[in-house]
Order: sequence, then C-alpha cells, then structure tokens
Amino acid sequence: MNNFAEKLYKELAEELELIHDLGALPVKRLATAVSTTAAATYKLKAHLEEHPFTKEQDEIEFFKIWKPRFASEQFFALEKFTIETNRPLTDIQSLKGYYEQELLFINRFFSQHQFLYQYYKFEFTELDHMLFIRGSVSSNIILPETVDLNPQFSTKGDHLFAKFIAYDKLRIYLLDERKSLDNPIRSSDENKGLAELRWTGETINLAEVAYGIWLTGQINYGNASVTEIFDYLGKCFQAKIGTAFRRWQSISRRKRLSQTKFLNQMRDAIQKRLDDENGI
Repeated sequence: MNNFAEKLYKELAEELELIHDLGALPVKRLATAVSTTAAATYKLKAHLEEHPFTKEQDEIEFFKIWKPRFASEQFFALEKFTIETNRPLTDIQSLKGYYEQELLFINRFFSQHQFLYQYYKFEFTELDHMLFIRGSVSSNIILPETVDLNPQFSTKGDHLFAKFIAYDKLRIYLLDERKSLDNPIRSSDENKGLAELRWTGETINLAEVAYGIWLTGQINYGNASVTEIFDYLGKCFQAKIGTAFRRWQSISRRKRLSQTKFLNQMRDAIQKRLDDENGI
C-alpha cells in the first residue's frame, strides 16, 4: 500500500509542478490543483479499500506520512489562492505588512498546536498508535476533537499533520515573497514616483515575450541570455515566470497552430486597432 502511495504522490507532485509552471490565473490554477489532488486521493482511497492493511505499522506509516501529503496539497493550494487574490497591490510597504500578518497567523497556528507540531517536526513515534490508527481513542488534552467524516479513511492525527505540511510550505512561500520585495528593480532617483506594474496575466504569456525578445536579439545587442531576460522581466513585473527550459517545454508541447498563442493574440489585437483606425 505504501509503495503505491509513494508512486502516486510522485505523479501528483509532477502534475502540480506542471500546473504551477504553466502560470495560469490563480482561480484556474486553484481549480486544476484541487481537482488533480482530489482525483489522486480518490485513487488512494480506492486502493486502500481493495488492499487493507495487514500490519499495524503499515497503517501508521500511511496515515502519518502518505495521506497527509496528499491532503496538504489541497490545503496549500487553497491558502495560496486566498493570499494571492487578497494581497494589496498599492505599494510595497502595504504588501510587506500583508505578508507579515499571514506569517503571524501561521505562527499562531503552530503555537496553538505546539506539542503536536514538535511531535511532527522531530518525527517522534511514542503516540503513533493513538494518532494514526483508525478508531483509536486519544485524550482531548493531546489532540483537539475533530469531526470524522470518513472513519475508514481518517485517524485522529492525519488531518492536523496535513495542515502542518501545508503551513510549512506556505511559510516558505511567504518568506520568499517578502524577501523579493527587498530588492526593487527601480532604485535610481529618476525612476522615483513611477507606478509599480505587476503582471496579472498568465505567466506563460510573459515567457513567450521573453523568448521572442531573446530569439530576435533585442537586448544588449543580442548578448543577453534567455535566463537573464526571464529574471529581469520576472523582477520588473513582480511575476514568477519559472525556468526558461521548463517554459520552453510547455510551449513546445502545444499544438502546432497555437504554439505562440499569446504573441499571435498580441499581433491580432494590434492589427485590429490599426484596421479600426484606418476604417478597414
């Protein structure tokens, strides 16, 4: 069972990474991530029903390690979507304050569950038989009471461990976002007062632009690398474009007629405006 869970999780992680690299808008990225995780979790549950545990230690490992990893991906996607769609776009200081508040919330959650968070972090095992065996009885002092929607696929501890994994990832994400604000692109006096611009379209579109600039040699007399252009555009527009190689793979996998979808869309939009102005 655990070998199956490990293989399935690797496949899920690869799919989620691809979803992130495609750079879709937050709501689309969330919907795809949630549906992908739900499908993987359904396979996991179905496999468990067909292959019940024969050893207690296998059950503990499954509900302590593997099921929380699957559930954490859904928690993480939902929390990240909430952060991305509610963050202020006014100025850097407001954005820093927003990230600080989100970090405080995560720290408070860990403090509220300090005993079990330490148990999770240091990989203790003494209470595993109470936390990760279905139907076990545990003290409310150890674990807050939770609603068991499916006692055949839940234990006293797997839900909380999933949140620990998700919030650990979310904290790293927030710290990276906050750190990126400490290195603004515009620092010279002549650029002060200029409005900050953020790329709010799909980031794969910005990748198309980056490759177009690179392949036509528009920067530094054609001597700038595609990675340098990716980094510059990402910082300039406060966008995480991803790696140049992975983005090129995403573009090249498209159907022939839509491989340069965004650049074609730009060309058509410009041509339409010219036609409208010229009365064509």
